[in-house]
Amino acid sequence: MKYRMKLWTGISAAALIAASSAVAGKADPAPHDGPGGALQLAAMGEGEGEGGEGEGGEGGEGGVDPAQAAKDPAVYLSALDIIRAHYLAGEAMLNVEGGRRAAGEMFAHPISEVYIDLEPVFEARGVTLFMDEMTNAVERALGDAPKDEVETAVAQVYVALDKAEKKAPDGDKDAVAVEAALAADMFDRAARQYDAALAPAGSDEAWIDGYGFWKMAERRAATLLPRLEGDHEALAEEIAAAKLLFGSAYESVEKPEKPDVEVGVLLASSSRILLKTSRF
Repeated sequence: MKYRMKLWTGISAAALIAASSAVAGKADPAPHDGPGGALQLAAMGEGEGEGGEGEGGEGGEGGVDPAQAAKDPAVYLSALDIIRAHYLAGEAMLNVEGGRRAAGEMFAHPISEVYIDLEPVFEARGVTLFMDEMTNAVERALGDAPKDEVETAVAQVYVALDKAEKKAPDGDKDAVAVEAALAADMFDRAARQYDAALAPAGSDEAWIDGYGFWKMAERRAATLLPRLEGDHEALAEEIAAAKLLFGSAYESVEKPEKPDVEVGVLLASSSRILLKTSRF
């Protein structure tokens, strides 16, 4: 608690308000108190994959266990992916009329959801801490800063994330297996956020979160697919199909009045990826 309070005192009023309201006032039904289902099942090497659900909750926004992140490269890198996904979503909202506040909230979410708990891990691994870069992006998005200044602030967060990736811990799995677990995790989170967003009590925020996870899944898939050729054709085909499917589902960062893809279809796709990856 003392550590958490120490961190929060370093955040400006604008960033604190955004981060606090983003957590306390979330409209989607997903709890935020556990790791995502994809990485859990991949680590266990098993799982039914029904509906893409895991201990992280139906919304796909579960946090990251710092103890696991300190020793497992997939969990560590997933934490960075979650942060980046929120920034990809927030950056997309900068192009939406009236989207500045939503963008600022997206930039603030991972401060409380991921960064605060993981900062000791980052520090122990020699990562250059980047709280200031994150709060700068929040402040500029919520303030009157020109769009290009906000984008510059976001770019600085991306640079920090790139540097942090290079400090990931070593693990027992090879690089391709780790990349596969990361892709599966992002597809899983995107599918569950899609489900949460389109539920009767679903929110625009859940949709924006899901869009960010999808864009991160897309990035991971682009890196992974060429590395799967030959040895893992079934997984490669599943991920290639998922890219098309999720791209149709998340055509825009703005939640549509009527979805183009049924929730069950998306959940089934992510579950198949999860199952194949867990047996990698």
